[in-house]
Amino acid sequence: MKRTVLIAAIISGALASPVALAREDDCKVPMAQWQPREAVERMAKAQGWTVRRIKVDDGCYQIRGIDADGREIAVKIDPGSLAIVRMKHRNGRGDGDDGRSAVPMPPANEILTGPTPPKAVIQ
Repeated sequence: MKRTVLIAAIISGALASPVALAREDDCKVPMAQWQPREAVERMAKAQGWTVRRIKVDDGCYQIRGIDADGREIAVKIDPGSLAIVRMKHRNGRGDGDDGRSAVPMPPANEILTGPTPPKAVIQ
């Protein structure tokens, strides 16, 4: 009896896991309602973006390119409405920092920007 319950629990967990892993931002538009890639390119150019690549990811169009401020972007676009589903920026410094830190940058501080840098002594 315990073995049957255990096997049923394992099978139920295995079947439910793909559903649990599904992302909420996936696009669920039938292919017949998709707008063509050319429309995606026009939308991106209207935003001031330079498109490097357009591909399909999780049922959405995904654009990789450069925004009007020169930052690298990865944008998921709903293929039916061409609405932005999700957008990630990079800071453009080329150091791999994507600029999405949860901690805001501190304001400019005269102590740190004065004529001599602060000194610390470690004992």
